[in-house]
Amino acid sequence: MKLFKVFSLVCLFFFFIGCEESAQRLVPDDEKDDGSSEVIDDSDSVDTDSTDTTDTSDTSDTSDTSDTSDTSDTTDTSDTSDTSDTSDTSDTSDTSDTSDTSDTDTPVTDKEKCVAAGGTWDEFEEDELKKCYKIVNCEIPEGENADYIVWRSDQSYTEYYDVEDGQWTNFGQNYNTEYNDSGEPKICQYVCAANTVREDNECKPLCSAVFNGSSSKIEVADNDLLALNHFWTIEAWVKQDFSNLTTDDEAPIVRKGDGYYLSGFYKSTQGYNPLQQKTYYNMEGSFEYTYTSYGRERTDNFTATAQYENTNTESPINDGWNHVALSYYINSGTAHLRLYINGKLAKETTKQTNDYAPNSVSEALTIGYYLDKGIQIAPGGSSTIGDEEYFFNGKIDQLKIKENYYENEFTPSKLSKDAGTIAFYDFSNNTEDSSVNALHGIGTNVTYSTDCAF
Repeated sequence: MKLFKVFSLVCLFFFFIGCEESAQRLVPDDEKDDGSSEVIDDSDSVDTDSTDTTDTSDTSDTSDTSDTSDTSDTTDTSDTSDTSDTSDTSDTSDTSDTSDTSDTDTPVTDKEKCVAAGGTWDEFEEDELKKCYKIVNCEIPEGENADYIVWRSDQSYTEYYDVEDGQWTNFGQNYNTEYNDSGEPKICQYVCAANTVREDNECKPLCSAVFNGSSSKIEVADNDLLALNHFWTIEAWVKQDFSNLTTDDEAPIVRKGDGYYLSGFYKSTQGYNPLQQKTYYNMEGSFEYTYTSYGRERTDNFTATAQYENTNTESPINDGWNHVALSYYINSGTAHLRLYINGKLAKETTKQTNDYAPNSVSEALTIGYYLDKGIQIAPGGSSTIGDEEYFFNGKIDQLKIKENYYENEFTPSKLSKDAGTIAFYDFSNNTEDSSVNALHGIGTNVTYSTDCAF
């Protein structure tokens, strides 16, 4: 009996097992429990809308659990992606058609064309060609000095805009000058001012006289004002080529015949043995005076000569522009003749006694030149032998003769006129004396340069 019960229980167990497997076969594949959460199963059950349950026939679609993407069927609201047809609102990009309003940016009327071109519209101007205008203010070109240029007309000009041709015009103002960028006549034209020259694409002042060392000279007619006495100074800015200085020859800056002179630099060599010879740079100033001795009238020289060895590091001489001055004055019964180079006392000569003054001579004052007349053949005759000419080789920026004097060393600067000025030559493209005395000179083979001390 017990054996029968056991057998019955075993049969019942296998019966249930068979029933379970049969039941599983009847369940749709997409509803089989694959161990995943029932929440996912639920989502598919939401797809009651899709009578597409016939899809269950697609047993290969076991991935149909991914058919939760079929919820994308609900995304058939993605038909709302047809709302991307709202991108038809991108037809609002047709508002770029409003860029057709950019059509309003395109000048249409003459006034609009005028304003777009930067002009001012004159509603009441009767001349159509002058209704649109602008004022052009001229500016000093870069690198130029306002003192050295002259505008061809005013410093501002009116230009008119031709709305038909789209071009600016400048009625009635045609300039013919090379000083413009294009080389063609146009507004804001200028030329170099008087006593200046066009050089390196800019106007520069002519401020020094150039003496060629062989024929250049300036002569100033004799005048009582040039008869110096008591207190005086002759000074100038000079530039000489030290590699080309003459030897033992005077280089006259200014000379009044046998009355007085100031010389430029010249070279000298001393020593007989070539191995011991030394080269020196020299300059001097002097005047010749007359005195009475033992009832006879005699002449003598009052001379100051400076000399510097060319290797002397303490020399005040520059390799370029140098200021030189010769001053004469009397102090406590002593006459002083002082020679200055760049404000430093180079040489002083003194004499005790009288008030010495240069000889009053009728010869012309010469600049950059001296004629030594030599010896006369016959008394009172005009013929001479042994005439010798001396010329200055270099540039002189300024030359000043004045009644004042230098008693102490000083810092030289640009020269100018003052109350004591007898003559002042600044060589601004001419040989004129700019002092009130107007002691103008006449130049021969003198040229002018923009190379200046200042």
